[in-house]
Amino acid sequence: MVFSDQLATDAQRLVDRYPVSRAALLPLLHLVQAEEGFVSEDGIAFCAELLHLTKAEVGAVATFYTMYKREPFGDYLISVCTNPTCQIAGGQAIFDAYRTACGGDIDRDGAGVMVEHVECLALCDAAPALQVNYEMYGPVSHAEAMQLLADTKAGNPPVSPWSNTTPQTFAAVQRDLSGINDGVDTELAEAAKNQITGYSVPPANRSGETDIPVTHPGGDPAGHGGRILRAAADMTSTQ
Repeated sequence: MVFSDQLATDAQRLVDRYPVSRAALLPLLHLVQAEEGFVSEDGIAFCAELLHLTKAEVGAVATFYTMYKREPFGDYLISVCTNPTCQIAGGQAIFDAYRTACGGDIDRDGAGVMVEHVECLALCDAAPALQVNYEMYGPVSHAEAMQLLADTKAGNPPVSPWSNTTPQTFAAVQRDLSGINDGVDTELAEAAKNQITGYSVPPANRSGETDIPVTHPGGDPAGHGGRILRAAADMTSTQ
């Protein structure tokens, strides 16, 4: 897949926030997911090249965390709690009915929906609880849950009674989760500079089984901290 110039620009902005480049991996995966709708092999390769990691290292993270999806599905992720309280209140029945209605975990008709069961959503007193792109709903009756699915598939999920917010699309939510919209690039870059210059033991760039301190000649080849120290070293050498 050919990624947009905007993705490349935003990705570098994220990397520039950290003293060690690989610290940007989780935000970068969210950013890739915002562009692709999931994390593809090309997305893994993109992150690996930018962070000077192997594709195996990036892939291990992308497959470990369930928040990163490995196949496209559309605009909406519906997460149903099936832990004991919600299960007893009908959560498992809702999840099973969703999978039947979608013909599996994914229904690409309409807006496109993926259904997943999740651990406790911390809404036990409003069981059964579920989320649409991380906006909370509950308690919901079985009929209400099925109507929510129908509305979401049509691209019109209802307003969350808990946040009074209509769920954004999955891509929009992933962009928010990446942190690219936070507007704190300068502050975080300054914090990174303070971190690498203020510790007696500097942060390290871990590559395989080897820890390479950011102060190592050349520093972290991609991280903001490495560039700060290289610039400082160059200034010193010219004085």
